[in-house]
Amino acid sequence: MKKIEFLLSKFEEIIMVAGGLLMVFMNFANVVCRYLLPTTPFSYTEELVVLLFVWVSMFGISYAYRRRAHTLLTILSDNIPGKFQIIIVVISMCASMLLMFLIAKTGYGMVMNQLNYNQILPGMKIPVAVMGWAVPLGAAAALLSAAASGCEEIRTLMAGEREEI
Repeated sequence: MKKIEFLLSKFEEIIMVAGGLLMVFMNFANVVCRYLLPTTPFSYTEELVVLLFVWVSMFGISYAYRRRAHTLLTILSDNIPGKFQIIIVVISMCASMLLMFLIAKTGYGMVMNQLNYNQILPGMKIPVAVMGWAVPLGAAAALLSAAASGCEEIRTLMAGEREEI
């Protein structure tokens, strides 16, 4: 299980770093060419940046869950007894998992519609589903990350090892 988490984490890091760098480079090149050239050779950059943004955002959610970097209700949970802290973590974990499940399910339906109707990005001439797959895949990864992070938080609370942030 640790190996799968490690590989997923590395995959997410690669998507976020490469996607972020490519978005910055493409936007910068587009702006420079727009002001220096009479016609820009980068007619597809807006589509590419949006596509990358969706992938980076969806896998960034999963990465943040795994690193426990999402905002927690620590003001509430830190000021109540330990047993109730566990209850709040369980409720939060279940709500996060439910949300990610619904996003994954809805995203999968969206991708199937995109494939059924042969939707194409006009600038890049690729299927819209290339962008759409980020939603169900990223939400599924986030669901697993939320579960793993929640279970780890519960284990930490039960052992009395919670560190102060």
